[in-house]
Parts: sequence; C-alpha cells; structure tokens
Amino acid sequence: MGHKSKVRTGFSEFSKKLYANNKNKILKELNASEKDWNNPKWQLKNRISDVDELSKYANLTNEEYENIKKVSEKYRFAITPYYFSLIDFDNPICPIKLQSIPDIKEFEEFGQLDPMKENQSNPSGKITRRYPNKLIINVTNACPMYCRHCQRRRLIGNIDKHTSKEDIDESIEFIENNQTIREVLVTGGDALLLSNNKLEYIFDNLSDISHVEVIRIGTRTLATLPFRIDDKLASLLRKYKVQVSTQFNHACEITPEAVSAIDTLVDNGIPVRNQMVLLHNVNDDKYCIQKTNEELQKYRVISYYLFHPKDVKSTKHFQVDISKGLEIMKHLEGRTSGMCKPTYVYNSPDGLGKVPLVPMENVEFDENGYKFTTWENKIIKKG
Repeated sequence: MGHKSKVRTGFSEFSKKLYANNKNKILKELNASEKDWNNPKWQLKNRISDVDELSKYANLTNEEYENIKKVSEKYRFAITPYYFSLIDFDNPICPIKLQSIPDIKEFEEFGQLDPMKENQSNPSGKITRRYPNKLIINVTNACPMYCRHCQRRRLIGNIDKHTSKEDIDESIEFIENNQTIREVLVTGGDALLLSNNKLEYIFDNLSDISHVEVIRIGTRTLATLPFRIDDKLASLLRKYKVQVSTQFNHACEITPEAVSAIDTLVDNGIPVRNQMVLLHNVNDDKYCIQKTNEELQKYRVISYYLFHPKDVKSTKHFQVDISKGLEIMKHLEGRTSGMCKPTYVYNSPDGLGKVPLVPMENVEFDENGYKFTTWENKIIKKG
C-alpha cells in the first residue's frame, strides 16, 4: 500500500460509488425499495447464501462458480445485501470479499475445529469459562454474515438456531452460584440477532445478580448489518449499562451506515470497543492497521484488541507470522495516537488464555541499568 492515505475507507468516493452500484443492482433484482434496504429483517431474509444467487450480482468464472459451490456444500455461507454491496469484485484481494465469499483454500488441511477447547471449558448451560472472574454465554449460532475466518465456524451448521431458554436459565443460574464472576460477555454467533425482548430477559436476570458488575455484548452488526442498531436497542443497552464489543477489520468496512450505527450507540452513552483480527491479505499491513484504528478513533470507537489469528480448521490462508504483527505494532509507536494502538494478543491453544505480544527490542538491560530505543531509533540510557 505504501502509505495510510492509500488505504481505502468506506467514505472514499470509490467506496460510495461501488456501494451504490451494487446496492441498486440488488434492489432491482429483488424489486425492493430503500425502505426495505434499511430494514434489518429484510436484510436477513434476503441474505445471499448460494452460488446461483451470488452469480446474479457478480461475473464469476466457471472455476470460481464451481469452487464456491463445492466449499459452500461443506461450510455454509450467508452475506447480507448490505455487506455484499461493499465488495469490489475487480479486486482479487478485496478485504470484504476475502472475509465473506467461500474460497477453495478452505479445504487445505490445517488447524482444529475447536482450537480454544471451548467445549471443554463449558461448566454449565452455554457457558465458556477460561478465567475465574469472567465468562461467555453463547446465545446463538446465527450471524448476519459468516466470516470465513470465524473461530466458531464449527457451530454454524446448516441452520440458524438461538440458544434455548432452558440453556440460558442454566447459564444464569451457574453465574448466580459463582460469586467470583464479575463480568459476563453475551455473544454467539452474533448476539444482536436476538430480539430486544430476548436480550432484555438475559440482561435483566444478569443485572439481578449482585456480583455481576459488567455486562458486555459481542456483535459484528455494526459492520455487517448496521440497520440493526436503532434507538430502541440503544435504549435497552443503556438501561442495563451494557458495553459493546465489535469487529471492524478494515477501514473499508467503516461506512456512513456503520458510523450512523456507532453514533446511535455512543450518543446514548454506550462504550464501543473494537477487536480486530489480523488476517493475511485483509489487513496484515502496517498502514492498513494504522488507518483503520485512526478511523475508529475519529468515530469514537476504542481500539481494544488486535487478535493474532487462531489455528481454526480451514483458515490456513488467513494465517500471519507473529513477526508481522510485532512489526505492525512497532510501526504504530510514535506514528499514531496511543488511543489508536490496540493490544496485540495471542490466544493460547487449549483455552489457556490471552498473551499480550509486545516488541521488546526497544529495551535492553545490563549491569549499568537500562537502555531504551525510541520510535526514531534514538538511544535513552537510565541507570
């Protein structure tokens, strides 16, 4: 890319024109209106989920058609019309395309279905617990768009299915009986595919537990289905002081529609934190990471984590060497605001937890004290 100014954002003229052209093509094909487009239920109902439907909007070669068909028979895909409209099909490494369209490389032998051993970290209900003071409740396997790099792709299956009330109640009972738990992450799948009523049931019950101090929700709807975020939802999240964790992996996902969703949350006092995943050909570039996090800061989203990709089965083509991640973090030092620097973390296999990864070559120790190297390679000595 060469410089952060060359990184495409969702606000660039190219992106706006691309989005408008793709959107109009879909609206015409489905005989739909602008009102339909802005309706999250319409978006979910009309997800693009088979290769024949996809080929109506993209000029696929015979090889591409057959490859997508073959992969999707094993690993389901679904893309909201909104997110699909962000794809630049003329770019073979379009970040949106790589994250959403099945790739024949998914058949490469690599990794595990459950590298984090989440199933073995399940003490009750639909809980994953790897730390003593916090845990996850998995409330659905459904997502607006199934990321090709998803760490829980083993749960996608053939149909969308929300967690039963019985499993939710069992999970809440476990939390109530374990007083060390202060933080609960409600996730999935995408937790915001539950109705507001179902979400309120979960939030209300968790809020009644005195030792639960923090409730978070995990969602990618801000990037894949921003129309889900409205004033009613924001009011609900504010009522229970719920914090939002989301995932933007590239600046081209940060569109006017996404920013409108962000504004609805932040204007209601709801903190929004971003958890990026470092992905080969998507964002494994220092300028891309810098630009994406600066765009997030501009729109009041906190840069939280940069996740090293997990060794998930069928995701070998997204893998990045740790040295690349460290190089990116080194580049950010001194070149951007501290608020634009996520913590680079490696999720240890078998559920052993997150390990922060920090470039260490800027600190040396000897018998005389410490020697520091600044971002401009200037030496500071301290005895």
